[in-house]
Amino acid sequence: LLADLPASDVVRTSVLSQTWRSRWKSVPDLEIDLDDRVRDRDWESAAGFLERCAAPVRRVSIRGIPLRLSDCADGWVRTVAGKSPRSLSVAMPMTALPSLFACDPAALADLKLATSVLPPPPPAFAGFRRLTSLDLDYVVFSGEKGWERLEAMISAAAPTLEKLRLANIAFDHVGAGEGLPVPGAWIIQAPNLRWLELRLTMAGAGSWELGHLPKLSYANITLNAHEARDYRGMLTALSSVRELEIGNFDCATFQVRAYITTG
Repeated sequence: LLADLPASDVVRTSVLSQTWRSRWKSVPDLEIDLDDRVRDRDWESAAGFLERCAAPVRRVSIRGIPLRLSDCADGWVRTVAGKSPRSLSVAMPMTALPSLFACDPAALADLKLATSVLPPPPPAFAGFRRLTSLDLDYVVFSGEKGWERLEAMISAAAPTLEKLRLANIAFDHVGAGEGLPVPGAWIIQAPNLRWLELRLTMAGAGSWELGHLPKLSYANITLNAHEARDYRGMLTALSSVRELEIGNFDCATFQVRAYITTG
């Protein structure tokens, strides 16, 4: 019964009696939301709750962390990773999250990151192979050849990935002696992908292409108007979609132009 309640309600049962005081700690599959409703002084207590709750957890969402606690963010992600979450949503103040790779790749099915920095994974990390949904928004891939790591991230999940959203992705690799970002080429291909949203309007998103997407039924794509694009190849890859939205983002005016909708 307790497993069907939100985590906040489960914890409230601790006031029922002495017997119930710690019962919430043994309830698996909790859904935990830590957001801007948490008062500034209560974030440390919220982190303690994460440490004490039982594994596995069904869903964890962390966002709205005060800037003064940004150094603690990766530690909290490490704690969550130890709970084998099935769904993880994290919005951090541009904080590096190396502990993300400690999540159980056999358990994590839904991953959403926003305003975060993703460093290179450990050498032995083989990817999140069970993802059905991946959503990255204002995520910076730090270190060398971040575009290759993003491509590998998608490829590792390709057999199960059904929903993909990439918005405002950037790579901070700097070419030797050049002092400017040098993003490389990367490809998106997933045989079971059904839903795709791309808002890759930032200049640091690299040169991307769409590969084999035979089951894609919906696509919403906003392009950078100032970057060269193989439109024929892109539209060929989108030939299976039933609903298609395409727009061009003008970096000079910060407006989306030439919007096309079909379906």
